[in-house]
Amino acid sequence: MKFTYLGTSSVEGFPAVFCNCKNCAAARRLGGVNVRTRTQALVNEDLLIDLPADTLHHFLQFGVEAHKIKYLFVTHSHKDHCYPQELGCHRHPCAKEMEQPVLRVFGSHGAYGLMAPFASDNVVVSELKPFDVVELAEYRVTALPARHMEKDGALIYLIDDGEKNVLYAHDTGYFLDEVFDYLRDNGIVLDMVSYDCAYGDKFVADTGGHMGIENIVRVRARLLELGVVNEETIHVLNHFSHGINPLQSRLEKLVRGQGFCVAYDGRVMEI
Repeated sequence: MKFTYLGTSSVEGFPAVFCNCKNCAAARRLGGVNVRTRTQALVNEDLLIDLPADTLHHFLQFGVEAHKIKYLFVTHSHKDHCYPQELGCHRHPCAKEMEQPVLRVFGSHGAYGLMAPFASDNVVVSELKPFDVVELAEYRVTALPARHMEKDGALIYLIDDGEKNVLYAHDTGYFLDEVFDYLRDNGIVLDMVSYDCAYGDKFVADTGGHMGIENIVRVRARLLELGVVNEETIHVLNHFSHGINPLQSRLEKLVRGQGFCVAYDGRVMEI
């Protein structure tokens, strides 16, 4: 499985759109992996996760052949994850000669409500609830409940391509007990986990809607205890708020020796 991080920030981006703090100034000066756009990821070349307003930029920046994308899974309705107006461009005359003329779109209750008005012959939109399983030709995708935006029905996604299992956990706080139970009871062994790390080295309670490194360390320990991850599992930190100063070198220093990779825009994980 080829897993590409297209965007790795939270809603404000980094450097944040209007901010002139010293951290954002440093990111503007350094550029490269220190510039983070809104969170989005691509599995192989045909399954997209989330649809922020930065989508076109991502496709241009990283050479994504968007006309090949078959599936879109949206985690929740927050604007850095769901910009539904983009779906209106997936049809004639905005889009022609697409290799995949029909895009199948799936999302949480809240995201579905925003995206459904853009459904067409070229865009098929479906709502997912926690523990729904979508069987596709190339993938088996399981929607799991996130600790985030409860009324939205926010989701995290377990993605199985028949060889590898990835858990994409954005946005969420410390995993709900039913998530741990599902993974254990179904004998899931994960090849990669992508963790929400919006709070970085700052404290956040387990009841919050995002995590920091301390929460993630304990989530990983619980997954290891349950046999859901092992020594071969790749652990990636992602979805950083500008308030934690997510310069790439700083984040890598914070977790040095702890067995975590730090995502950056354009980072490709070959799993």
